[in-house]
Amino acid sequence: MDKKLIFSIMLGALSVTGMATANDKVEKVYNPDLYQKVCKGKTAGAAVTFAHRGIIWNGTCEPQFFSNAKNTLMGDEAEIYTACQGASGANTATINGQEVQGKCALGFTPPRPK
Repeated sequence: MDKKLIFSIMLGALSVTGMATANDKVEKVYNPDLYQKVCKGKTAGAAVTFAHRGIIWNGTCEPQFFSNAKNTLMGDEAEIYTACQGASGANTATINGQEVQGKCALGFTPPRPK
């Protein structure tokens, strides 16, 4: 009787642990095309929520720099958010010491300390 009870508890615990894990296999979450699509038709500062790769993302639409080359940025560079502060039509930005071609547009920005 005790063996059946312990076995049932262990089996139940194993089945629940698979459901309680988050999507931790996401190495790179920066998706510039999706970030722009989410903010299409919105204004700066508008709150947005969307689901991507099993994760629900909350944030706002803010002007930021998007590179023409798709795989050059990780998305956590501070220059992405500061390049469009002064000149709204910037075509180039210096990111990590390199000149990058791109554009300023509204895009999803996750909450971050200021």
